[in-house]
Amino acid sequence: MLSRVLVCTVVLATMSGCATPVVRTPEKSALPQAWSATSGAPVQAGSMVDIWWHELADEPLNRLVDVALNNSPDIEMAAARVQQARALARESDANRMPQFDAGLGAGHQRTPQSVWRDTQGARQTIPAYRQSGFAARVDARLEVDVWGRLALGQRVAAADLAASQDDLRAVRQWLAREVVLAYADLRLADDRAALAIRARLLLDELLAFEQQRLAAGLISRGRIRELERLVADQADAQTLLDQERRAALNRLASLLGQWTSQLQIPAHAGYFSALGLSGAVTPDLPAHALERRADVSASWNRVLAAGGHAERVRLERYPALTLTGSAGFISPALRGWLGTDAVAWAAQSLIQARVFDGGRLEARGEQARAMADESIARYRKTVLAALAEVETALSLTQTVRERVTLAQAELVRRRADTRQLEDLKAAGLAARPALLEREVARLAAEETLSLRRHELLVAWAQAQTALGR
Repeated sequence: MLSRVLVCTVVLATMSGCATPVVRTPEKSALPQAWSATSGAPVQAGSMVDIWWHELADEPLNRLVDVALNNSPDIEMAAARVQQARALARESDANRMPQFDAGLGAGHQRTPQSVWRDTQGARQTIPAYRQSGFAARVDARLEVDVWGRLALGQRVAAADLAASQDDLRAVRQWLAREVVLAYADLRLADDRAALAIRARLLLDELLAFEQQRLAAGLISRGRIRELERLVADQADAQTLLDQERRAALNRLASLLGQWTSQLQIPAHAGYFSALGLSGAVTPDLPAHALERRADVSASWNRVLAAGGHAERVRLERYPALTLTGSAGFISPALRGWLGTDAVAWAAQSLIQARVFDGGRLEARGEQARAMADESIARYRKTVLAALAEVETALSLTQTVRERVTLAQAELVRRRADTRQLEDLKAAGLAARPALLEREVARLAAEETLSLRRHELLVAWAQAQTALGR
């Protein structure tokens, strides 16, 4: 019997026109052997810890990142998508299991009196009668996975689940970086605001001295107008810095899933001057780095899912073998419901194939293959973008480190000039206004150094996430 079923299945498979294009097996993109830039650190085979922001040794920042990873709506949405994919994977697993349905039934009907004539023309009367029926049955259904279509559906669902888990990991990496960057913007605003206040006091004092010199006829009115413009610009800069701090605080609160009023972060002047960040990034080898990239992994899993889906659509042209059966009790009386005479059962096998559908399945197959080709192209684009992002980040950290060095050298020169002028003033060879101007220039150099260190922190954080950490 089984051999006949298989023969029929093969015959129907031939009749159904199964000669459709086979989905090509995707291949991972070839990767370079090394980076063109290493940010001043040797390349390793992948050993960096994922919690890279702990290197900053900033406990308040660590707490903020932990709050974001546990409370952010972005994390909740990504986690919900993982749950959806996990449920679909369980459904795909269940498709390979037999399905059982059970039912109980009871009925009672009355048939009215009927009159009819027999072959002799005599009038016959059938009196009204009542009839009861009781039934209990179990139905079973199992699709035999002859061509592996159901197993392929399991692999597709598993790939979709892996992609959604990668998406969750990517959101976590993105969120940690964004919290660090928002926190860095907040601290930069604090640093610059403190320096702006000090510069404003120096300019006010300098303006007072110059007004006295103007009254004595030692300088022109143009000098006063120049200083008044500098004081006004400094006041405007302070207003902008206040707005920048509020914007950074609002952004940080949004990332943490909180109201801005819930987030109380006191100002911390001098943050970047005390930050001992070298900015050197220890990169993994390109192959290891891209293995750690959640977006690359998710893109590859979607390639597998799209290819599997296209192959599954192709297999839908083949006949499906379904085994069904039912067993139960049927009786006109409740007292004989469970008797042996009331036992009923049936079993059958069904081979079903689509012979003609007007080209619907062919169109679905063409669409699925095109979607698989698109997913492969998108994967290649993701890999190229990831490689370019790492190269750019490593190069940027190296460039910013050099700019930090230049800013440090400039600050050293400004401090030396200030000390030299203080010595001249002590010897009576320099005036207070000249010293105040040197102090303002030194504060400007300190602000530039804070800006460069902020750029270094941003570039360093972007390099860490570009490497998939």
